[in-house]
Amino acid sequence: MDFTWAELYFVTAFLKLFLFHSYHSTDFEVHRNWLAITNSLPTDQWYYEETSQWTLDYPPLFAWFQYILSLVAVLFDPNMLVISEAPYFNHLTLLFQRLSVIVSDIVLCFACSKASRYVHTVSGGKFSDRNVKMMLTACYLGCAGLLIVDHIHFQYNGFLSGIFLLSLVSVAEGDMVLGGFYFSLLLNLKHIYLYVAPVYFVYMLRAHMFHNNKFLGLDLMGLVKLGGCVIAVFGASFGPFLNHLPQILSRLFPVHRGLCHAYWAPNFWSLYNLLDISLSKAFQILGILPKSGVHPLMSGLVKQADFLILPNVSPAHCATLTLVTLTPALVKLFKHPSPLLFLRSVTAAAFTSFFLGYHVHEKAILVILLPYALLVFSNLQSGKDFFFLSFLGTYSLFPLLFEAQEFLVKIVILLMIHSFMFVTLRKLYPEFKLDMFEKLYLYGLVGHFAVAEVILPIFLPRLEFLPLLLYSAYCSGGILYSYYKLLASV
Repeated sequence: MDFTWAELYFVTAFLKLFLFHSYHSTDFEVHRNWLAITNSLPTDQWYYEETSQWTLDYPPLFAWFQYILSLVAVLFDPNMLVISEAPYFNHLTLLFQRLSVIVSDIVLCFACSKASRYVHTVSGGKFSDRNVKMMLTACYLGCAGLLIVDHIHFQYNGFLSGIFLLSLVSVAEGDMVLGGFYFSLLLNLKHIYLYVAPVYFVYMLRAHMFHNNKFLGLDLMGLVKLGGCVIAVFGASFGPFLNHLPQILSRLFPVHRGLCHAYWAPNFWSLYNLLDISLSKAFQILGILPKSGVHPLMSGLVKQADFLILPNVSPAHCATLTLVTLTPALVKLFKHPSPLLFLRSVTAAAFTSFFLGYHVHEKAILVILLPYALLVFSNLQSGKDFFFLSFLGTYSLFPLLFEAQEFLVKIVILLMIHSFMFVTLRKLYPEFKLDMFEKLYLYGLVGHFAVAEVILPIFLPRLEFLPLLLYSAYCSGGILYSYYKLLASV
């Protein structure tokens, strides 16, 4: 039996309904407040309003998205659109905001339908339509990470991922203008996707060069169309706010928040933090440093903190290191452009920015997994690498769900979706299996979970940051392994 994408959307939406009354983070109130700001105030005040601590810090198109949602929200509960310092919550607010995420996933469903046609075309019918749909469902519509981050924790990453996927597929198909349009929309909805902008720039520029029948080899008309499309999107987004650009930029890039988030994303800097903590403890034991209390990096607060031994790291250091590391991939893409290398390079850019970027959130792992999922259909090795990273990356999101009622929920989501993904991968590639190291690393998550989620909270409840540190450290190791394998393939 085959399924249509509409049917797959409604099946996954039905499953998401069971998560309605799960824990929701402060992001729930963040978006509720943004509904109130955009509905209650003129546009020239949106980025100045600070009655609540959850100020508007997304680009203008996302603010307009919130405004459109607010026009529907008023039908559920007008009081949720009142700006207030204290959080506002009731069952109608919960109903509207949860439903708004599920409905916005229609964009992701549409993108999946386009991606499935692209996969069928480039694979030459190697994979059955059913298996392609099942794999894309596991990676996108039913993605375990999105279930945790969007439908429990609360955000709109599924909607954004849909636009990202539409952009990737459009560019891979050779439609640079449409791909550029989608990507411009994406940047004006959430600026985290600036991570992969260099890859788009290099690949799109190269696509308009070295044409024998064009003046100086340049496809000037194509460049004009692409540039005009991008300028039009940015103009429509930022045009009404031209007099307020410094204020908007200060909201979009708050560099005062420090190198790492409260829960360290499992990247290079979490290992750097761990090394500084270990060295400082060793030096205190040896009497080289005076004994002190909690290390500044273990405060669990979002703020700048100084390293005690290692050099401090600035946003400029991170940006430089990220660009230098990514440059070889960009050069290769320019010399040997191809849709497959474009997708690999986008994944590498997202991965490099996650691993070396400044103040990276743990949720940014989703930006890597989205383009990586398309590579699953290129060869067996990519399928293996993606499965390992998806399982480990989803596990790294567990600290977002810290309440007792989600203890089993997050385990069920992780195992259910990845079991489905594993079975589907075996259908795509009958010889699919993980390497011994990868198996052992994932088996190690059982012991890690027992220590971080059971033993430490029971026997050392005062050390609240220690379980988070263990999550960051263990997941960083496996993600570093995945990062190395991806770079080796680009």
